Order: sequence, then structure tokens, then C-alpha cells
Amino acid sequence: MISGLERAKSHRLWFVPEFTAWGLAGWSEVEFVVQEQVQSTTSVLYGTVDIGDVAQQVTFGDLTDHRGNHLPSSIESPRVIIRPRSVETAFVVGEESSQGFKIARDPDASGPVMVDLFVIEMGD
Repeated sequence: MISGLERAKSHRLWFVPEFTAWGLAGWSEVEFVVQEQVQSTTSVLYGTVDIGDVAQQVTFGDLTDHRGNHLPSSIESPRVIIRPRSVETAFVVGEESSQGFKIARDPDASGPVMVDLFVIEMGD
């Protein structure tokens, strides 16, 4: 049987400093119906469109930790903790996957936001 301390120490951790978050969380998807008339032909069109910008997709294998090492391309049950480097911050959008996560900056920020990432492999 594995003790609590051994279990806590068995998980891998990475610190990724000075990560730039530029994405914005999309507000929602809107459905629309349009009627178009060209000469004597009338058409009805239906579709959806995203309102807002797109969250930034981050792949673990593309990240480099504070020692200059690349993170593995797959992490079992990851959790990402964000530490802001200024008043403006970022947040994880949705759930992390074993391959990566989505991140978005504060929509009130004037531009990209610099943050530190702490990636934790929770395991099973």
C-alpha cells in the first residue's frame, strides 16, 4: 500500500514562467435565419456563428519549463494553475485534456497577458 506522502510525491509537476495568453473566450454561438430574394427566387438560409474571439489552444508538448525542458506531449489527468504576473490575468477555458488545454485572457485587458503556469499531473 502506498502512503499519502508517497502518493503526493509520485506526481509530476512543471513550472512554466512567462507564458503569454492572447486568446479570448468565445461568448456563445448564435443561430440565424436569413431570407434572400434574387429576382423571382426566394431562398431561406440557416446557420450558426460564434460571437467573440477564440480561446487559445495550448499543447503540453509545446511548453517549456523553467529549466528549459519541454513538457511531455501527454499528461495523465492534468490540472493547470495560473499565477498572474500583473493585475490582468487569464483563466483556463473548460477542462484540461491529456494533450493540452484552452486558455483565455481577461477580456478587459488591453492586449495579451503574461502569466506563469503550474502544471500538475494528478494521475489516477
